[in-house]
Amino acid sequence: MAFVVRWAKTIRNNWKKSTFAACALAYGVSYAKDKYEINNLMREYCEEAKIYGDQLLPIPHEPKRVIVILNPAANKKKAKETFESYAEPILHLGGFLVEIVKTDSEGHARRYVEDLPKLPSAILVAGGEGTLSEAVTGLCRRAPHERCPIGVLPVGRTNSVAKKIFNVVNPSKVQNVEALANAAISVVREQVEPRDTMKIEIIDQETQPKPVYAVGSLKWGAFRDIMSKRDKYWYFGGLRDYSAFLFNAFSDDITWQCKASLEFTDPCSGCRNCRVNFQPPKPQNKRWWSIFVPRSKPVIVGPDFSKIENPNCSVTHQLEVAPTEFEVITRNLEDDDAKLPHLKIQLGKEGEEGFTFMTNSWSRVWNRLPLTPEKTIDARSVVIRPAVESTEDKELYYSIDNENYEVKPIRVSVEPDAINMYVMKKTSS
Repeated sequence: MAFVVRWAKTIRNNWKKSTFAACALAYGVSYAKDKYEINNLMREYCEEAKIYGDQLLPIPHEPKRVIVILNPAANKKKAKETFESYAEPILHLGGFLVEIVKTDSEGHARRYVEDLPKLPSAILVAGGEGTLSEAVTGLCRRAPHERCPIGVLPVGRTNSVAKKIFNVVNPSKVQNVEALANAAISVVREQVEPRDTMKIEIIDQETQPKPVYAVGSLKWGAFRDIMSKRDKYWYFGGLRDYSAFLFNAFSDDITWQCKASLEFTDPCSGCRNCRVNFQPPKPQNKRWWSIFVPRSKPVIVGPDFSKIENPNCSVTHQLEVAPTEFEVITRNLEDDDAKLPHLKIQLGKEGEEGFTFMTNSWSRVWNRLPLTPEKTIDARSVVIRPAVESTEDKELYYSIDNENYEVKPIRVSVEPDAINMYVMKKTSS
């Protein structure tokens, strides 16, 4: 008992040192626990990958090659280290030749993929949504028969599509590593699924630039504008997002009204009007030995859309809107497994600004919530004609998969099942 009393007095008399020691001990225990769990996790994934990699290939068959498009600035410039620690070993053990391409400028990934003389077995994007969008744009600008599966490694700050595919919610360090390992092992397993893309074209211009493709969302409005300024408040550390809304909730430089004219068409499962020229990407062979296995059934290419009539497909609806926020998202970000290809147009509240907007935005940032729309419209395509366009005097921007594009009249349309993406293997219950 006397020992306990002396120990308690020592703690009380040296409370600062005791507090520091307790915090250091707690951190050390947490670090050791995470390290132990990560090592066990990586051992499991590497052992599975080695099983695939140890399988012998026939002599004329070349090893599969994967190109990794790495954004070295992603994840606070730790993307390369993260990839090399948790994804690259799995790919090598799985029998893949890995070629790393580091992006050095905006548009580098798009140009690289678009100009590749020969596509590899797979393309992996180690970066955020912007890098993924660039790679997908480069891939979709090629001929329809020139497609290969594409995957995303969630190493960027914004990775909505990757988090959706690999089911990452409020990730811890262990969950982040697990998501990376899942993304890498999905390539080894060759587990792919078709995914929609969103095609964005500038209209009403004499020179028609090439379209841009996205897999996630198009955003426009006050929330987007303020979130794009958050890095200016880096000195607030973890509070920089909240500081951005505090200092800009009353600014005149923010798009408080997304006033525009919309012309949209209803979703369509496919007909001679919207999909007659569409060619879905060909599925990959599972493993090399599948070429020796006779097919018991003929391969079904798909319906002949040129013979399908849908008179409602070409009917255009018009709507005038002026919300504080405007979003267009693909099925890749939706919670429900909608079967009909479509874009979801989400309209926020009108006239929301000042203290109300700031407090609501703080709540969204704290709880990591998406936009809660006042009105939702499902569409196959939509033409957006903004009342005010971006000019040299005042620059206004959309965010297309977190990349800035000037506010101009655009046509947004869904490209159903345009690419094959690597996904997490589903286990039967």
